[in-house]
Amino acid sequence: MNWFEVLQWKSEPLAELARESESKSRELQAAGDSLNAQLGSLTGQGQAVTAARHALKDRISDIEKQVNYLISVSQIASAGVDGIDDIQADIEDIQQALASSPIHIDTSGVVSFVGSLVDSAQSLLTHPLEMVKIVADRVTKVLAKATALEAKLIAMMGALGMGTFDNHVNYSASGAAKPTLPRPGASEQEVASWWSQQSDENKKWLIEHYPEKIGNLNGVDGTSRDKANRIVLDRKLTDLPGEIAQLEADAANASSPFIRNAILEKKAKLQHELDELNVVKTTLNKTYVNPENGGTGDGVPRQLLGLDSSGRNLKAIVAQGNVDTADHVGVIVPGLHTNVEKTLSDYDNRAGLMRENALRQAKQGETVAMVEYLGYDAPQVELEAASSTYAENGARGLSGFLNGVDASREHGAGDAHITLMGHSYGSTTSGMAATLVNKGVVDDTVLAGSPGAGVQNVSEYHVPQGHAWVSAAPYAYDMVQGLGTDFNFGKNPDTMAGFKHLSGDVGPAPKNWDPVGLHMAYFDDNTQAQSEIAGVIAGAGKE
Repeated sequence: MNWFEVLQWKSEPLAELARESESKSRELQAAGDSLNAQLGSLTGQGQAVTAARHALKDRISDIEKQVNYLISVSQIASAGVDGIDDIQADIEDIQQALASSPIHIDTSGVVSFVGSLVDSAQSLLTHPLEMVKIVADRVTKVLAKATALEAKLIAMMGALGMGTFDNHVNYSASGAAKPTLPRPGASEQEVASWWSQQSDENKKWLIEHYPEKIGNLNGVDGTSRDKANRIVLDRKLTDLPGEIAQLEADAANASSPFIRNAILEKKAKLQHELDELNVVKTTLNKTYVNPENGGTGDGVPRQLLGLDSSGRNLKAIVAQGNVDTADHVGVIVPGLHTNVEKTLSDYDNRAGLMRENALRQAKQGETVAMVEYLGYDAPQVELEAASSTYAENGARGLSGFLNGVDASREHGAGDAHITLMGHSYGSTTSGMAATLVNKGVVDDTVLAGSPGAGVQNVSEYHVPQGHAWVSAAPYAYDMVQGLGTDFNFGKNPDTMAGFKHLSGDVGPAPKNWDPVGLHMAYFDDNTQAQSEIAGVIAGAGKE
């Protein structure tokens, strides 16, 4: 495995193979289901009927084998697409970083300076030797990924050849065999392939039996995730009040103060979760009922794309519009102090205004969905925000979510234009996530009020060159900008080469000086900054 060989890898042929396999699989599934219906309707006795039954069963069995083979081929091809797109994104980053540079990578992957001795000596002033080491490390990582991917695909194809590959769909025309959840660690592309091959009946069965899993499984379409998460939401809203009441009674009858305090602590945690879940329900119901006056809602459909109560605060991902069909999908990632209980409703309002502005700028007939990503553990106090740990941890989940939306679209309605918009600490989380997503997933990224871009060089983003944007309000009223250390938070995007600048006009300054008085104003309606951010989401951009 050398650098030249990896440069030749393309995911398009494997993507086409996955699509063809899925299409043929669906055709055969329809034929198998039809034959099974004929078998069920075949009545009577005698040799002719018995022979017909055996013939139909044999034919159905053959179809089941072919369908499961095609499903497996599609999943293996999808795994290849996922791995190659990840590798190609890394390669493009390296190539962008080396544009017009005297650093060269030979066919085997060795990194060195090229040109005359004088040129090399001069280049050391702007391209220190440390740059060669950084590039060499990145090349080594790419080659390691390529070697691991090759081994993975060989193992998968070997299992397919021996008849031991488990596609976790287990298609049977009679529906007797139920699907199983995908293997732990399956990529978003593999999950999307697995899910797209399920019958409607099996999808319904999986949602009803594994709602917590399906609701948070990246690669599953948004409509299905919404159904699963609403099941979990309604169950918890029904069950938690009784559990809280029982804990109250248990505390009253506790045998010691120590036990009573432990019970009350558990009760407080459940009450906190219940309060958060009620906020989620109220936010979803904005579509139908205005909770303030009992009148009609805004009519904008909402999807609950994530619901996770395993951390200190509930994590929730809410979308306005349909992420499965929208032409443009904007993903807003908030920062410090954000949590479901206190800020989900506010971000739903902000996302609504941004969506309306983007719709006004989109081409006629195009649709826009906006995602409020409160799906990571954001820092809650300033001391926590001094560390980039929350951003690093959040970036992994965010990149998986983005990969999942893109993968489900590839196996569904087709590609969407996806914009990642990070604000405040969420911009650092977004910037780090943009280095982890696969090639072609994020089309534009916008950072606003950013303490740091999460990178040292814009070429580290897995987004097309020229599609990284920054909006910066006057610094006197938004001193969060560039506040993070370059080492941990990345450089300030407002001063980093490679970023395109959107307006920083977020409206009039506060009457009294406030160092963060305009920090939240990027979302304010009827401002030039919000309009230009919405323009990027709508696919227009600002050249």
